[in-house]
Amino acid sequence: MFNKQKILDFFNKILKSGASPQKLAISCSIGIYIAFSPFPGLHAVMIFLIHWILGLNLPMMFLATSINNPWTIIPFYSTDYFFGYWLVHNVLGRNPDFCISLAKVFGSGKICLVSFFVGGNVLGLAVALISYPFASLLFKRLLKSGKADL
Repeated sequence: MFNKQKILDFFNKILKSGASPQKLAISCSIGIYIAFSPFPGLHAVMIFLIHWILGLNLPMMFLATSINNPWTIIPFYSTDYFFGYWLVHNVLGRNPDFCISLAKVFGSGKICLVSFFVGGNVLGLAVALISYPFASLLFKRLLKSGKADL
């Protein structure tokens, strides 16, 4: 069941971890990029690897990445694919040959993996860059007040 108080307590622990607003905002933005990234099954590996390399806030990255979960994975990956398809085929005018036929599995046509990977990375990077100023402002205000009152 949804428990707002547990979420607020967890968020307050993140805020009291001693991280700067910039570090929390970068951790949040990278977590959002990972949520959009087209590497299913590797999100946790990416979080730990980036935490190990850059020393960012691990709980914040996990929290931000969790916007892509089993209930939202189909809309996320569909958006990645359709944005990538539009970008690769319409904007760039390319028609990559590397496609997987799903006719034997689902009775459908082909899926272009290049579109999926390009769309997921470009869209993830764009959303992460757009979210950074908002996250930075949010964390500055929350750290100044000393408590998350969402």
